[in-house]
Amino acid sequence: MNFLLQKLESHLDEGALFGGEQLLEAGAVDGLFELEKHLWLATVEGYEVELKVSPSKVLGGTCDCERFAEEGMCEHLAAMMMALRRRQQAKKQHKEKARKETQGPRKLTTGIVLDNVNLEELADFVRDYAKANRNFAIALKARFASAVTGIDGKEKYQQLLESTIKAVRKTDRSISVRGSQRLIKVLEELQQQAEQAILERDFVEVAFISQSIIEKITPILKKARGKQRELKRDVGRAFENLHRLLEKNPAPTLARSLWEYSLQEYDKLVYRSNGADLLFFKLMVELAQEAGQQETLLEALRNYQEKYQEEGRPLAPLMLLELSALEKAGRPDEARRLMESNLTQPDVLLYAIQQAIAKGQMPRVKALAITGLRFDLPAEVKARLEEMLLQLAEQDEEPEEVNQYALKRFLDTQDFAYLEKARRAAGPDWPRQVEETLAYFQSFPYSPSRRNTIARILAEEGLLGRLMDYAEQVQSLDLIQEFSPYLIDSHRERLLELYRRLLTDFLRNHLGRKTSQRIREALQRLHEIGAGSLAVLLVEEFRSQYPERHSLMEELALF
Repeated sequence: MNFLLQKLESHLDEGALFGGEQLLEAGAVDGLFELEKHLWLATVEGYEVELKVSPSKVLGGTCDCERFAEEGMCEHLAAMMMALRRRQQAKKQHKEKARKETQGPRKLTTGIVLDNVNLEELADFVRDYAKANRNFAIALKARFASAVTGIDGKEKYQQLLESTIKAVRKTDRSISVRGSQRLIKVLEELQQQAEQAILERDFVEVAFISQSIIEKITPILKKARGKQRELKRDVGRAFENLHRLLEKNPAPTLARSLWEYSLQEYDKLVYRSNGADLLFFKLMVELAQEAGQQETLLEALRNYQEKYQEEGRPLAPLMLLELSALEKAGRPDEARRLMESNLTQPDVLLYAIQQAIAKGQMPRVKALAITGLRFDLPAEVKARLEEMLLQLAEQDEEPEEVNQYALKRFLDTQDFAYLEKARRAAGPDWPRQVEETLAYFQSFPYSPSRRNTIARILAEEGLLGRLMDYAEQVQSLDLIQEFSPYLIDSHRERLLELYRRLLTDFLRNHLGRKTSQRIREALQRLHEIGAGSLAVLLVEEFRSQYPERHSLMEELALF
């Protein structure tokens, strides 16, 4: 849709117009309101209707009735358009009346000029201004390219992108950040037109816009400074629009044209260098409906694997595409053999697991995950497999396996929720597992996180004597502040002596407001754990020893 709301009768069929007029006059349009700028909602005969305007042009609309789903237009949407037009006319008349009644000079606004200008003179002005202002000319062509009928559909979009790229390129053929931003604005306009064309079922136009973006933007990705990610995303959006097009069941001739186009383009080095070749293959998997096409695709994928090997590129993405192609072609045995012979590839292994989950084959999921852990996999893949095996063990109520995988996850994450799972599932061997876990963390170089992990294990396992020894060994004020509640009853004298020593040393070796705040917080912690008398004593000592420290005196006064 792309027509003036005032002239909707020239663009809608008689059935929709007649039905819409009847609904409007019957008062069937309820709750008409603007949800966001230029997007209107209403309920017509119980159907939810949306209308996008700009604000005088109809850009798109939807209705959840069966007729709209089949034809892309219905009497409910027509009635809403008429209701909105009536509202706009009433509003305009009200403004005009108010304007006439208002005394004093009017402002010369853009709207007033456009309401009064001669259209031929306006066209001449736009033409002259576009000649003098390249940015305006590009924006004008991008906005109205779809309205041009004298140039081949794809050619006009390619010309638009070529002229835009030429305008933003520097002498060394690179594109600055500002130039990339200008190009992105043009692409955003084209993407919106493609999305609108999908709504209007103008699938040929979608194909022309998407193909032009793919062909013209991919080669310049590495030349664009600072905006490569955004431009690459636009190329991806172009492929997504082609997928959306296919979901709408286009004419077989268009699907065949897209297949031939993909077959012609995918093998170019420029696509392979920028990863767009895989996007072509993904599209071809969807396009390949006939046996001959499926065989051509499989052959292309296998040949491409040899090319990837020669160039040192990872093979897993191609294997996943081959698996999808085999499954779509109804060749599950070949797909299974391919998976099983490439399980050392993390992506292939995860794909095989996902397929098994989708089919409810949980024993196979477990076997694949266990097999995968034998390989030298990336840490994040290993973690996913262990998490999967832990969940399966919990579902199957296998305590030994729950204990095993929960401990593995705890060693990797230091997340005590895993340690609690391991403890609940453990048998009489738990004390030995605790000692091995402690030894594991103690084998690493000192760090605050590992220090706190060791201390918390000792605290939660009730090994308070060892926790006190550890606190004295590491001499950390942070540590005793966190774990003093565990120790105040069983090791009071040693804990308070350690507190006194650490606070005194800390104050002796550090200066400033933050140090003073830290001392006050530690003293408050002493008070919280029932050692207020020691806190008061330390306050008096610090006041007498450091009277010249004004920030300290202020913080102690707060205590």
